[in-house]
Amino acid sequence: MGAIEHSVWINARPVDVWRTYVDPSRLPEWQTGSPVIAEIHGSGGQPGSTYTSTRGPGTARTIVLSADPPRRIVTRTVAYFGLKFDVGTHFLPEADGTRLRLRADTHWPRGLGLGGRLVELAILSGSEARKELANIKALVEREAGEKGTGEPPV
Repeated sequence: MGAIEHSVWINARPVDVWRTYVDPSRLPEWQTGSPVIAEIHGSGGQPGSTYTSTRGPGTARTIVLSADPPRRIVTRTVAYFGLKFDVGTHFLPEADGTRLRLRADTHWPRGLGLGGRLVELAILSGSEARKELANIKALVEREAGEKGTGEPPV
């Protein structure tokens, strides 16, 4: 099992960050790897909701385990080669914005050994996580600016 934690400050209210983050149809706008969302069942921010995504030849299924809108959401994804990862995301009010903090815990089948570790590193690499957080920050701040004065928040 491995774990990785990342956070980013976003100049927008927690409810605005939540709205974008939990909507599976918006994932291609900010996640790396060009995900294609194949199926969505339920509302993205409600426990029991699921979605299926593909990246290249791989398919992953994500389920919302628990949610406390707009404060916290926990998901479990079953990905390629049986890799599972749980992601806990917190939306913390901070300095007139939101601290988006996430922790991903991975679980891989014992038989995969080094192969499982390589898949885990590819999915949870720090550089990819930083890119995704920068992407969602830019997306949410741009949309918050469009709703207000038309200028991005400062």
